[in-house]
Amino acid sequence: MKWSEKVDWKVKQVLFILCGTLLIITLLFGITYRYFVKKLSVNNEKIVQLTFRQTEKDLKYMMENAQKQLSRFSINELAWEFADNQFSGNARRSRCLQGIVAAFDEMLAANSDAYGFAILSGDGRAAVSTAEGKSGTGELAEGELTELLEKCKQDYPYVLWVSNGEAAIAEGSPLYRMVNRPVILGIKAMGEFQETDRDSYLLVALDERSVQNSFSQAVYNGSDAVLLNEEGKIISATRKEMLGTEYQPDRQNQNIEYDMSYRGWKLINMVSKDSYLREARDIRNFGIALAVLASLGVLVVSLVWSRRYTKPIQNLMEQMESVGKENLDIPEPVKAGLPELDHLNEEFYATVQKLKGYIERVQQAEQEKAREELLALQYQINPHFLYNSLNSIRWMAMMTNNTKVADSLVTLSRIIMPILRDPSFTWKLEHELEFLQSYVEMMQIRFGPQMEYHLECERELYHEIFPRFILQPMIENCFVHGSSNSEVRHIYVRIRRSEGFHIEIQNTGVFVEEERVRQINQGLSGSEKEQKSIGLSNVRKRLAFLYGEKGRMWLESDKEKGIVVYLEF
Repeated sequence: MKWSEKVDWKVKQVLFILCGTLLIITLLFGITYRYFVKKLSVNNEKIVQLTFRQTEKDLKYMMENAQKQLSRFSINELAWEFADNQFSGNARRSRCLQGIVAAFDEMLAANSDAYGFAILSGDGRAAVSTAEGKSGTGELAEGELTELLEKCKQDYPYVLWVSNGEAAIAEGSPLYRMVNRPVILGIKAMGEFQETDRDSYLLVALDERSVQNSFSQAVYNGSDAVLLNEEGKIISATRKEMLGTEYQPDRQNQNIEYDMSYRGWKLINMVSKDSYLREARDIRNFGIALAVLASLGVLVVSLVWSRRYTKPIQNLMEQMESVGKENLDIPEPVKAGLPELDHLNEEFYATVQKLKGYIERVQQAEQEKAREELLALQYQINPHFLYNSLNSIRWMAMMTNNTKVADSLVTLSRIIMPILRDPSFTWKLEHELEFLQSYVEMMQIRFGPQMEYHLECERELYHEIFPRFILQPMIENCFVHGSSNSEVRHIYVRIRRSEGFHIEIQNTGVFVEEERVRQINQGLSGSEKEQKSIGLSNVRKRLAFLYGEKGRMWLESDKEKGIVVYLEF
């Protein structure tokens, strides 16, 4: 390998580390920033919604209290005498009006939320009294309040609530005394006449300041709160210039809406995003500065660290390339970098030397034609290092275009690692099936394509807890114990679950006589102390250990199906 190529490889590693660090910092910071902003928005909404729920109760109480006062006054004799307009003389008319005004004053004294009360006859006569002592009588102009009175008749016997802007009362009207300031006006019909001009009406003006106070608690950080009627008009607001206008949502604000449970009204709090995102922006700017400093630090550390990282990696690559060319005479590595990488070089060198010695012993055994069974190598290999070594050998096989050996090593790795890595008795069914598939692929390399494997299992069961390596012994028997003719045999694994697991393993290529099946089943039931089939015996013992009497296992065989092993647990 040329020196320029080595430099390029090192630079790529540094850039990879730097870009990876930047990506992680950016991703973590972006997620944190978005989460913080989302949390602020959610907290704003929770606070406002909680305040608006209380506002709904307070406003409902104000309106119900005013409606009760109107209902009580609607049975007052003075109200009906005023409505009938049948006075015996001017003196009686004067006393009636004075009594009505006095009654209104008492109602105002009892209700601090009300600004004024009035009574209106069908022919336009009116009597008014306000909390500021502005009392008086008079007549309405022709057509004044006609549309509202018609709506009021439709809502009878309930009170019609409107804003003073909707009432459009002229300054010369006697009712102007109670709407000369922002109020919410309630109108109630006294009778059931269908004709608007034949009935009489009671009016109450709720002080808009009292209404506003009921939701002003939701205002913070410079926000604005408004109360909308069913037509979307603002009938109460924390800013007076907004009264009577159409509500238009502003994207610069977080508009938190609350639908009230009566009259189709809605409360809205408009929180300026600039106010509550100011802290978030400060955090964002701080994070950007921190990311820049971190990147510079990572760059410096990467340049220093790469010198101790790339040299041992390069030595390892050269050694692996030499082994890939079937040259096991590699030089002993020299410590030149990180201790972990130097240790990896030493482990690889030691493994190659042991492999070299093993090959020499095998060759010597062949020369001597010894019949002794070769024992497994008596050295301990760390499972993780064994896995890495298998990957290294696979890489070497790929370098020599020996894809079949490389694929076999991948399959062998998938079989070995679950055995070495996890000592537990159970895992997910998905892992059992993955292990089984790898095992079948390895066995098919050995036995050829005469055995086909079929799995029948619903995907919903893949996350169920399942005993480890419980199916492999039966699959091994299917490959090892079967017909030797050239016909294609089939292995079927069927897995179902109701109250427990029900499993069938069918081998179409073998048939066992009835007497032999009976002997095997007796051994699996525990009535036989000796069991020749070690694999089946181990499976039965594991089922008994894990599931007690609920774990069952038996065999059946006929010439059409072959042999079928049943498991229940």
